[in-house]
Amino acid sequence: MTVAEFEQFLETHEQDVFTFCKHLAASHHTACDLYQETALAAFAMVKRLDTSHNPKAFLFAIAVGKWKNMRRKAARRQTIAPEIPLEQWQSTGGNSTEQAALDNLQQEAIHRAVNSLDDKFRIPLILHYFGNHPLEAIAQVCDIPAGTVKSRLHKARALLAKILQKEGFA
Repeated sequence: MTVAEFEQFLETHEQDVFTFCKHLAASHHTACDLYQETALAAFAMVKRLDTSHNPKAFLFAIAVGKWKNMRRKAARRQTIAPEIPLEQWQSTGGNSTEQAALDNLQQEAIHRAVNSLDDKFRIPLILHYFGNHPLEAIAQVCDIPAGTVKSRLHKARALLAKILQKEGFA
C-alpha cells in the first residue's frame, strides 16, 4: 500500500475512528492525541493491513491498545506526581433554562458513569451504543468471542443502571 493509498484509507475511516477516540477519552485534546497515535501505529503496521477483512475494526483495535497504554502511563504518572482534575462545565448558551440544566446534569452523570466502568465493559458499550457496531465487529476489536461481548454489554448496562440510580437519574 502506497502512502497515497494509506491516506485515502485513513480519510475513509477518519470520522468513525475519531468519534470512537472521543468516546474513549475524556477530553477532546486527549482524543486528538489518541487518534494521531492510532494513525501512526496503523501506518507502521500497513503491511499487516488487510482491507478486505473489516479494516475499521483493525483501526479500532489499534485505538483500544493505544488507549490502554495511555491509561497505564497516566496511572503511573499519578503515583509519581498526582494531579487534581478540573471539572469542565458545559455552557448552555447563556439562556439556561431549567430543562437544559437538567439535561446537562443528566448527560454529565451518564458520561461519569460510563467513564467509571472498567475498560472491559466500557469499550464494548461505547462501540455498541455510540458507534452502532455489530457484536461481531466488537468481538473482533476486543479480541473476544461474541458471547463474551453480549455478557459484557449486559453487565455494563446493569452497572450503569446501578450507578445512575445512586445518583438519582434512574
